[in-house]
Amino acid sequence: MTFHPQMTSRIEGISLLDDLRFRRWDAAITDLWHVECEEQAGGTYVSRAPLLVSILECIGNTEAQVRTTRHNIGTRYQKQGCLYYIPAGMEISSEFIGKCRLRHLDLHLDVNALENSLGSTIDRTILQTPRIGFCDPRIMTITRLLAENLKSDFPDPQQYGEGLITALTSALFQPNQIDEPQRKRGKLAPHHLRKSVDYIEQNCGRTIRLDELAQLTGLSQSYFCSAFRESTGMPPQKWQMKARVERAKDMLKDNSAPLASVALRTGFADQAHLTRVFRRIVGTTPGAWRKEQLA
Repeated sequence: MTFHPQMTSRIEGISLLDDLRFRRWDAAITDLWHVECEEQAGGTYVSRAPLLVSILECIGNTEAQVRTTRHNIGTRYQKQGCLYYIPAGMEISSEFIGKCRLRHLDLHLDVNALENSLGSTIDRTILQTPRIGFCDPRIMTITRLLAENLKSDFPDPQQYGEGLITALTSALFQPNQIDEPQRKRGKLAPHHLRKSVDYIEQNCGRTIRLDELAQLTGLSQSYFCSAFRESTGMPPQKWQMKARVERAKDMLKDNSAPLASVALRTGFADQAHLTRVFRRIVGTTPGAWRKEQLA
């Protein structure tokens, strides 16, 4: 019977830039995606087969909040070279903070066919353990070769790709695989936190660059972002979205203010953008919230 991952997804704010390219191998299906993510874009995905996602290219200043049904991974930089392994049947959700363009390769793995190819049984503990945002130069090199094969008008022979798939899965499922350690950092000093929050709330109607906030505290951008998140539970960009929504609430109390005008005056691209972010943060639409307040 032909292998099919039977993947289901629900996405918002993500659009294709190029046609999807895919190829079927004996033990895997590879998909090459080139997408544009709007601010606060996201989605949920679940596949009946193990899935490996390789971030080949990321253009834009963004972060991704990645969660699985068993692990709250937290916010990580969505950078080139990151790999995400999701076991079969495990739901994963992602939310992008900031606009970006992504090129990524997805590999849907047929475990039975892989074990026949490898001539051995894959350790079920490794097979069922998610790995989020890890780095492995060997796997990354192979996924780039597979992506080039998909992009080519003259693809390599089937045997070439099958060899790459075998090498990749041997590296992915090798015993005693150790993920790169995650660095733990402290929180912002109280006066730095207050200064940063005040600055964001006063300037939330425009795009605030990360380097602006870092300069306020004299910290590096990466350290500031991590410390702000440790202090508030969310990255600076998401705090800014929250501040915009609070400002929009104040304006919505005036029943004469059109929603499109409220959106533009609070820094959103348009009314649809305001509605999407407002609903995600507040749990209802701006129009419904206004009616509740004026009832």
